[in-house]
Amino acid sequence: MATTEVVIPDSSYDKTSRFKLVTWINNLLKTGFKDVQEMGSGACQCQIMDWVLPGSVDLTKVKFDAQGEEDYKHNFSLLREAFSKNGITKTIPVEELIKGDFKSNFEMLRWFKLFSKANVKSTQYDPVKARDSHNISPIVVSPQSGRSKLESETEENGSETNKKFPYSEKWKDIFCWAERSPLGEQYSYCRTCARNLNTFHKGLFELRRHVETKKHKKGIQISRRATIQSRRSELLPCSDAAIRFIHKHCYNGSANGGQVSRQFARRKLGLQYPKDLTSVCQHTPYCVYIYGGVTVGEEETVSVVLVGFFDVEACRHCIRFLDALQSMDGAGDQTATAVGETLKKFGLPTDNLVAVYVSGHGGASEQICSQLRELSPNIIVLGGLYTIADTACHAGVKQLSNQAQELIVDIHAHYSSCSMKNDNLKALFGSDITADSPAFCINTSCLNFCQLVTKILEIWTDLKSYFSSCDKDDDKAKLICSQLQDPKVRATFMFLEQALKPLHSFLSHLQTQEGGSRADLPLILEEASNLMCTYTSYFLHPQAVVRFLKERDAQILKNKKFHLPSSELSLGGKAVTDFVKESEAAEAMSLLQEEVLSFYIALTGCISEELPLNDGLLRSIGQLLNPQSRLKVTGKAVEELGTKLGICSSPEEVKQLTTEFLAYQLTEEGKGEDGDKDHSAEVSLEKHWASILKDTKPTVFRKLVLTLLSLPCPPLDAEQVFTQALENGDAALFSENEALTESENDFTSDSALSDSTSNKDSPFHTKELNGLNMTVKPCEVRLTKMKKSKNGYDDIHGENGALLKEPEESPPSSKSTPRRRRKHTYQDGKGFLSGELVWGKVKGFSWWPGMVMPWKTKSAPPGMRRVEWFGDGMFSEILTEGILTFSAFTKCFCKNSFASLPVYKEAIYQIVELAGERCGKSFAEAEGNKEKELKLMLDWAFGGFLPTGPEGFTPPDSAAHLDTSDSAQSDYQPPPKRKYVFKNKANASVITYSRESIIQKVKEKGKTIEDFCLSCGSTEIEVQHPLFEGGLCLRCKENFTETLYRYDEDGYQSYCTVCCAGLEVILCGNASCCRCFCMDCLDILVGPGTFDKLKDVDPWSCFMCQPSQCKGNLKLRPDWSVKVQDFFANNSAMEFEPHRVYPSIPADQRRPIKVLSLFDGIATGYLVLKDLGFKMERYIASEICEDSIAVGMIKHEGKIEYVNDVRTITRKHLAEWGPFDLLIGGSPCNDLSMVNPLRKGLFEGTGRLFFEFYRILTLLKPKEDDDRPFFWLFENVVFMSGNDKSDICRFLECNPILIDAVKVSPAHRARYFWGNLPGMNRPLATSLDNKAALQDCLESGRTAKFDKVRTITTKSNSIRQGKMGPLPVTMNGKEDYLWCTEMEQIFGFPKHYTDVNNMGRMQRQKVLGRSWSVPVIRHLFAPLKDYFECE
Repeated sequence: MATTEVVIPDSSYDKTSRFKLVTWINNLLKTGFKDVQEMGSGACQCQIMDWVLPGSVDLTKVKFDAQGEEDYKHNFSLLREAFSKNGITKTIPVEELIKGDFKSNFEMLRWFKLFSKANVKSTQYDPVKARDSHNISPIVVSPQSGRSKLESETEENGSETNKKFPYSEKWKDIFCWAERSPLGEQYSYCRTCARNLNTFHKGLFELRRHVETKKHKKGIQISRRATIQSRRSELLPCSDAAIRFIHKHCYNGSANGGQVSRQFARRKLGLQYPKDLTSVCQHTPYCVYIYGGVTVGEEETVSVVLVGFFDVEACRHCIRFLDALQSMDGAGDQTATAVGETLKKFGLPTDNLVAVYVSGHGGASEQICSQLRELSPNIIVLGGLYTIADTACHAGVKQLSNQAQELIVDIHAHYSSCSMKNDNLKALFGSDITADSPAFCINTSCLNFCQLVTKILEIWTDLKSYFSSCDKDDDKAKLICSQLQDPKVRATFMFLEQALKPLHSFLSHLQTQEGGSRADLPLILEEASNLMCTYTSYFLHPQAVVRFLKERDAQILKNKKFHLPSSELSLGGKAVTDFVKESEAAEAMSLLQEEVLSFYIALTGCISEELPLNDGLLRSIGQLLNPQSRLKVTGKAVEELGTKLGICSSPEEVKQLTTEFLAYQLTEEGKGEDGDKDHSAEVSLEKHWASILKDTKPTVFRKLVLTLLSLPCPPLDAEQVFTQALENGDAALFSENEALTESENDFTSDSALSDSTSNKDSPFHTKELNGLNMTVKPCEVRLTKMKKSKNGYDDIHGENGALLKEPEESPPSSKSTPRRRRKHTYQDGKGFLSGELVWGKVKGFSWWPGMVMPWKTKSAPPGMRRVEWFGDGMFSEILTEGILTFSAFTKCFCKNSFASLPVYKEAIYQIVELAGERCGKSFAEAEGNKEKELKLMLDWAFGGFLPTGPEGFTPPDSAAHLDTSDSAQSDYQPPPKRKYVFKNKANASVITYSRESIIQKVKEKGKTIEDFCLSCGSTEIEVQHPLFEGGLCLRCKENFTETLYRYDEDGYQSYCTVCCAGLEVILCGNASCCRCFCMDCLDILVGPGTFDKLKDVDPWSCFMCQPSQCKGNLKLRPDWSVKVQDFFANNSAMEFEPHRVYPSIPADQRRPIKVLSLFDGIATGYLVLKDLGFKMERYIASEICEDSIAVGMIKHEGKIEYVNDVRTITRKHLAEWGPFDLLIGGSPCNDLSMVNPLRKGLFEGTGRLFFEFYRILTLLKPKEDDDRPFFWLFENVVFMSGNDKSDICRFLECNPILIDAVKVSPAHRARYFWGNLPGMNRPLATSLDNKAALQDCLESGRTAKFDKVRTITTKSNSIRQGKMGPLPVTMNGKEDYLWCTEMEQIFGFPKHYTDVNNMGRMQRQKVLGRSWSVPVIRHLFAPLKDYFECE
């Protein structure tokens, strides 16, 4: 009998997630497992085997209700027999599986999934019938089975009492305070507690025990306080003028206090300022930028001093702020002295000072440069180089007759005074010239002057005709006409057009190229060196040209014997000479030749004076820096450069420089022979030199290159340079709100958040030095409760505050995946685009390889990247300063981790394999041997990824990322009512399913629209669509969850209401509706051509506003308002036990309620409870906002007891005040809301305050035997990340309900509510008392433009209906803001509720913007009347 051939799969590269595996098992076997660890009994594996190979396992012998190890081993013995019968050699790690080891169970089930995919021939299988309706019992997972990889691999077996544990330096990677003890290797020294610990017998067990001691925890707190105090008290070394400059340039708040200014300056400059700057300048050549006359006050100016250098790690020229000096009128020598003293004060070594750029100092510039030359004799002064064209142009034009200049001035004067604007003159001077415009200045820039000369020549004939036709009495027009007819004047213009072309060309190279941050320095220097050669050749003999270029003697220019004969003098080409001859103006020719000679002498002399180095040196610098012209540079030229710039101080160093340069030339030439000749043309100058210098030891040639790369280069505009010098990780400017937060809260660095991480020094280019990673004091609950994550692994926090997430579906590969949501590019200019291979630093681990993935939401916070780590497929959100390019392989690769961590080894394999695929590199010689292949991979990586180099593995679609921008959408503000709009979703990936097939498949027998995903057409339905009949697959469900309540700046939904995607959408014309529907949904689900028909309907009411319009396969659910509540209440992947149900209390037994309100705001809870008639025994509120406290105290007559900061509430307090019947609160949402690009998440900033609510909730919950009813409610924003929401659900052990106040008030206010209040899930109904329309809330004489308005926040601009949209109210024919009394009624408060304490409009809006909606809270609190006494 023939046997079926069994295919054995290879699961080593499969990236299936844990969640998908569990879903697959549950769907296949009709089970209800929650994790792979529960499937270690062997029963699941046996039944899968029976499904794949029918009859291979006798299911009657399988113990589906296995209860112990013997039953588990029995099942696995049956599985082994089945494997043997079918020739399967797969190893079954029984011991690990039955103990619930996550990794073993996960890999085993992943193998089974691939095994079934390769071998299953029939899908007809009834799992329940096959196992005779038995249920498969999950195994009980031991808590120890989910421990982290780090602990399991670094910790020895504590049960082996005979084993000894001498002190190991590795322990310090886990506990930063654990140092080597002076008592010997049997002890470890705790730096925090200043005591020796006996770790010889228990090792890490003893260190972990010590972490939990009260003494150690207290020591940590004291250490943190001391660190914070020292940082606060540490004075900035910069001047007061510098503080004022930074405040003026960057600060947009209203606070002007000196303390706020200093705190802000410290934040902008960084905690390590100026130590980091001093450190880098001690070993790197640097230049000094000095900008004078910078305004910081009404009558105060300062001189700003900056430092520039080339950062090899960042591959760019960096500019950093040093100090600002008080300007002194006419005291150039004092300013020059102050600059020198500043460099000494900050400890910047003058040996490394190589260049200076001075701007805005006028005559004082030379004094400043002279002062700096005394400190560094070889300094290069580059200020004149970048203004050389304008200076030379003005010097040359002055030598020409005044006729040409007067002609331009006269034409401009005529045009400004003429009432009828001639089109030709308008093309010359623009359309905004009037009689009041200032007279034309001939000393305009060279670029503008060249363009003007060219335009005049183009319309010369038209100008003659125009001025000839002017009024005969217009003497000015007659004069202009005579000038235009003068052949010498025209010849002068023709000469200028040609003579100024070299200067015009030089100016064009000063412009920044598209896509670049700096101009092309090598090209600028080469063009500058060519200027003198070009202009001297126009009027000097060749021998004189050579002599002048060598000696730079101005007398050579003026000596007539060196001048060319008149016939050979360059007058601007043959066209000029022919024109003069045709005009028969011999005298004009003679005069023109004299003026041209004077022009050349003056212009060339000016260029000679302004050039910082001779033309040969400039050319050598340009050629040396340019990778394509490196072979043109001679060793002699490099020697001259080294000597002139002070790089070499002895003949030995000169010889060493030449040797190193020749070695560089040979190396680069070798690369060219290997087929990489054009590679340098594709790589930027900075990246080319960074790749060469990264792995180079300090050498003379390295210093020379760093010197040249540190030279100032355009753009040198003051504002641009200041922005670059003061830029930190923050993209947004420091606001008043942040200033107050910073002054009110305690701050500490991320290194203090955990005892188990070391605080190692970072390289200069990382911004961890700049003080950005600051956060409020850590919450104790986080330290004690967040030890275990959902997947059983310990949560791992990155150095930049990143929290590793659970594995997600998308693997780190370049293959396209079904669209989950719109893919967004990174637009902050900090590099590391989607798909780029990188290294990232994670606490407790060495540098780990990963790949940059698209940000999950609409826009990424500036400087943040989402990285997927190779090896385990987990994700982090991390600052760009904590990332390095994968080309830094030799620096980041860790031999110890590679040898000891299998996951790290697998990660290296995966990333190098992907890099090889992108580079076209094959490792076929390994012949399938993975270890041999890995060795070949490492050799290739350590060798520099030749022949392509690091550029070979750049993402294939990186260009698309650079060209795509969402900025147009945010800048464009359409009118409030539009028929349709094209949503800028160009970078959304393509859906792999075909929705068009729904039309035909839904007609098949037994099929309905409920069997298909409305978003992508998939038949793998996860949930029902909450709004329309149909389903959603898993991916589309996640996308729908995150985007349904996302709105653009215009107030409309960001995505289609049906599919939460779509490019071209049509918007509802109802002013109170914000829905939109995409073209695909309308044409596929409603009917072909529907979109084009509806575009012509104005106004159009959508399918939500008028359900009767629904046709075809688009049918609105009658109970959609209930369904959408259930959808958001149950969209978590976690399931929880139902809350304890308390029976209603008989009326005669009810007692007054006792309430604890955290983050109380303006006492919304007290107001609602009073309105509902509750008798309150006590209402204690925690609130820190003085304005909010004033409202509660005054409006409720002092009946509320305030206890200030929630973090000060202890167990003792709760025991004294309690017991409480109701706990309510909603922690601040600014660090949770996705609207905030600088949000820090749940575990940083104000997000941590959630854990204060959780801590107090845990303390207040009654014991199991206590029948006293206890209720609680927690509220927060809907638009938070899915991970933050899941974490909150996990702690509170329930899913939230979503309530939007728009149903009972005139304003949208969608919020999540967690709690155990009775009837929380019931629909929100409008009562007669609710003012649901905006007009109901307005004062008399005022008219509402809308029935509903956007969510009102603490920002004044939220009153507008869109970023630049209209205001919601009209009064006396004009738009107007909402009044305070009107906002109070919108929220449901009585009129003048916040009118206390002389608060202004913005103060009242802020306290209202942070409050709850009164009708919503009334809806939630109403069922409590069955439990507590009422009046």
